[in-house]
Amino acid sequence: MQHIGIIGAGLSGLVTAKAFLGAGYRVTLFEKAAAIGGVWEKSRSYHGVATQTTRDEYAFSDFPMPKDYPLWPSGEQVQRYLQSYAEHFGILPNIRFNTAVSWLRHEDGAWLADYTHMPSGRTDTQVFDFMAVCTGTFSTPSIPDFPGAASFTGQLLHSSQITDAAVLKGKRVAVVGFAKSATDVATLSAGIARETHLLFRKAQWKVPRYFGNLINMRYLLFSRFSEAFFNAPYKTPFQKFLHSAGKPMVWMQWRGLELLLKTQFKLKACNMLPSHRIEDQISCSLGVAPEGFYQKVKDGSIRAQQTEIDRIEGDVIHLKNGSSLQADILVCGTGFRQTLNFIDARHRQHIIGEQGHFRLFRNILHPDVPNLGFVGYNSSLFTTLTSEIAANWLVRYAQGSLRLPPPDQVRADMTFMGNWRQSGRPIAGEFSGTCVAPFNFMHLDQLMRDMGLRTTATRWLPYEFFKPINPKDYRILLGDSPKDVPQSRAAVRTADAIA
Repeated sequence: MQHIGIIGAGLSGLVTAKAFLGAGYRVTLFEKAAAIGGVWEKSRSYHGVATQTTRDEYAFSDFPMPKDYPLWPSGEQVQRYLQSYAEHFGILPNIRFNTAVSWLRHEDGAWLADYTHMPSGRTDTQVFDFMAVCTGTFSTPSIPDFPGAASFTGQLLHSSQITDAAVLKGKRVAVVGFAKSATDVATLSAGIARETHLLFRKAQWKVPRYFGNLINMRYLLFSRFSEAFFNAPYKTPFQKFLHSAGKPMVWMQWRGLELLLKTQFKLKACNMLPSHRIEDQISCSLGVAPEGFYQKVKDGSIRAQQTEIDRIEGDVIHLKNGSSLQADILVCGTGFRQTLNFIDARHRQHIIGEQGHFRLFRNILHPDVPNLGFVGYNSSLFTTLTSEIAANWLVRYAQGSLRLPPPDQVRADMTFMGNWRQSGRPIAGEFSGTCVAPFNFMHLDQLMRDMGLRTTATRWLPYEFFKPINPKDYRILLGDSPKDVPQSRAAVRTADAIA
């Protein structure tokens, strides 16, 4: 029985372990924290964090979230859901908690993982036939190196460290950023802090949970129809029409959506009107506006300034617009860095390019790195599902049963996608190139076809085209037997050739 090593027990690591265990493999999962959950684990989640998508989209195909959860579950509820998932599918006995992999190297056809059990300091090495990296795109908090930061007399924290709202109570709080965590923390702070400042370099579009206070966001953002209005790297016939003869229709769609958001959030009154087109921004960083955020900006509860920090002197933060403010706490909602320092340099140089972007076929593997795959490096607007499909894809890759193109086409696709991210859609380079949104369906369809599986649950195409994503559909699809998947030695040789 082959032994599979998995690094990370967040949602991607859990679903990967479940997929390999279900296929009869022996699995060992390393998790450096004391509990499962990754970014949803309590010690890494800021107070009040909730999902961006609803409980129906943010779920695995065969394990729906409890019906008594609110439509947008809290971080604590997501953590309980993942715990239940791990218990239900027998994953927990295979996890080594408080254990960090420090070095991963490939020798004599196997992967050797050096790891440390952190409470005891005990180190050891284990040999695996196949490795799956599931550390995710939110592994290392990023805090800018502000000039004079060492002199700051207050607390300099990352947004993920605001695990208790009490830390903000009665304090002078400055928050840096405009992404989800920054605006969430600023909104939380405005109700309990002495002062709340928000410093942002660029106003971004945010979407409401309900457009026009009526229409759930899923109906406007999470269907094949809505995805067709983006200029995809690989187009369906309808997309080809939309982005040629149908361009006026595309323009009207996006300008109408912008007008709706300008009106609903009163963006001009808040002085937060983005200067870029909304279609150029929508990706994994698309933020759902915290309830009351724009109103608090408008009434001054959140003192927002479009500027950057010039330098810090004691408790004084000097800004590049010439003004200054005093703060007891400086919170950086400035995202995360993606690093793979534990992988030996020989293989890491294939995976990560000179600009720090990941180079992976289907966002899962590199053809020059044998028996190593990545799950969760295909972030989307419903990562539970894209990670689940990637995990099943990786199992079939390990089995040698995928319908993969020849090696030269694999490399050509990687080159094409890398160039497209740089020149065709620069926002696609965010998260080091690991985001597949807004082309969620395109990515899922590619993975399903590689596995020889259908891409839709029904044959009624108009219905499939307009309905929002439904993870439950993929329980049906993944249960299908692969259609005409080559099981011959030739198929295995094809899989081995790109490894």
